[in-house]
Amino acid sequence: MVSSAVSKLCDNITQQWSASMAGRCILAVGLSGGLDSVVLLHALTKLRDSLPVHISAIHVHHGLSRYADEWAVFCEQLCASWSVPLKIVRVNVRTAGEGIEAAARKARYQVYANSQADAVVLAHHRDDQIETFFLGALRGGGIRSLSAMPQIRSLTGHTVLWRPLLSFSRQQLKVYADEAGLKHIEDDSNSNCAYLRNWLRLDGLPYWRKHLPHLDTQIEAAVERLQDELSLLDEIAEADWTMLHAQQKGFQIPLWRNLSASRRRQQLRLFAHKHCLGMSTAAALTEFARQLMESKNGAQWSLPRARVIYYDSRLWIDKYNCNEQWLWLELLPVSGSELTAARYLQWKRHSIGLEETDAGMTVRLADVQDTIILQGGKKKVRKLLQERKIPSFMRAVWPIVCDSDNQCVAVINVAVAADKGVKNGWMPLMEDLPIRL
Repeated sequence: MVSSAVSKLCDNITQQWSASMAGRCILAVGLSGGLDSVVLLHALTKLRDSLPVHISAIHVHHGLSRYADEWAVFCEQLCASWSVPLKIVRVNVRTAGEGIEAAARKARYQVYANSQADAVVLAHHRDDQIETFFLGALRGGGIRSLSAMPQIRSLTGHTVLWRPLLSFSRQQLKVYADEAGLKHIEDDSNSNCAYLRNWLRLDGLPYWRKHLPHLDTQIEAAVERLQDELSLLDEIAEADWTMLHAQQKGFQIPLWRNLSASRRRQQLRLFAHKHCLGMSTAAALTEFARQLMESKNGAQWSLPRARVIYYDSRLWIDKYNCNEQWLWLELLPVSGSELTAARYLQWKRHSIGLEETDAGMTVRLADVQDTIILQGGKKKVRKLLQERKIPSFMRAVWPIVCDSDNQCVAVINVAVAADKGVKNGWMPLMEDLPIRL
């Protein structure tokens, strides 16, 4: 006979899958070996016969505990006993200006993002949700932090994160494990109150619950309302984003200035988020927004992974690592045929272009002495780029096509030399550079 706790949880997961996840049949469970993830994996294995799903597991070996190898062995044995394919991934946790917990989480989620599953299924539960809300509040977070964890969110273009246990308390999961006779490991770091989450779990929340018996229910309701409001704000922000990019000329500052102050700040945050540039301080964001309102050409916003520069009514990204921004950069100088074969360089018909797409041509960076012959005479390449509104940081890494004598015959995305051009010829183009024909 199926126990009541097991039946209730399995039925709930079945309903969630049918309502929100139908069609996502390849599921990978994030398995630490702890109580929560063991219960989740067990419940999903019980549903393999009733749902059209394929279940596997991912164990991330952080290497932070002296027991890490033992936990990996436990997960291996558990999955073997339940006929669940397991992938163990070892990561190197690097604390670059962040706490060890945050660094471990970042490494873990990167592993999940590399999964080919339709959904990575995580075992966060109601207690985790309440702790996450308080962590957000204690750290001064905004509505996104206070909204804690959504049940489903996009992880990559293909994969989503699914948290089907958010409506269950840790105590309910423990009852499930006891009734099903499940074994699990205990993470020794969970008792260390030096970590704020552990202090909340072991000291802070138990004290508040004595004085506020309905604390969990009230916080759960607050999170639900906040998530609803956040969803609405995200819709508004995406509509603004679409409007700012409607002319397909990038982030248009003249249109941005027509928004209210709060929506202007939100769009700058969204710009940083969509381009994976890292978080800004409130002061830096406010100052950059002020300079944009004053049309200060060359205004800069320093973020963890790049500078954002205002130039010619647009925002430009100048990453600290140029090779990360332009993957072809470290290949230069290189033959045009090699760059074309690598799919970094394209050739398209244009009113005036080169007669051939190869002919022993080389692609290299333009230097300060390079010139190109145009209809009006000879001009320095850097000057041409300036006239075509290319920001200075990009002029220094702009590629040109040279002939066998190392003379510039084309500035990629910009112009072909007048003495080399033919009607309906070939124009060299690169997708990750602005086009200024």
